[in-house]
Amino acid sequence: MGIWTELLTTPPRSLADDFFALGAQSLTVVRFLATVQERYGVELPVDELFAAEFTVSAAARLIDETLLGGVTGDQLAELLDELEGMSEEDVRALLDDPSPLGETST
Repeated sequence: MGIWTELLTTPPRSLADDFFALGAQSLTVVRFLATVQERYGVELPVDELFAAEFTVSAAARLIDETLLGGVTGDQLAELLDELEGMSEEDVRALLDDPSPLGETST
């Protein structure tokens, strides 16, 4: 909801709020896509945004699916096992890392 709050004059109140009902226009969509790409390192397929209702939860689900699109079930299970073995401090550091999913710092 953070990105929507930044972009819209009326912030969303729930995950079911529609992007356009909150005042978004085509330029707002472009800004949303650019912000998602900048923050998460993914380019969302525009046609999928408009395939169903453009809600907070639908946008979040699409971001997650795009980020995890190349991850197999086994890889995801391995990543979850790795996370379970990490300290809370290590997890927080990982969450604060601005690099896109799957990239490592050198």
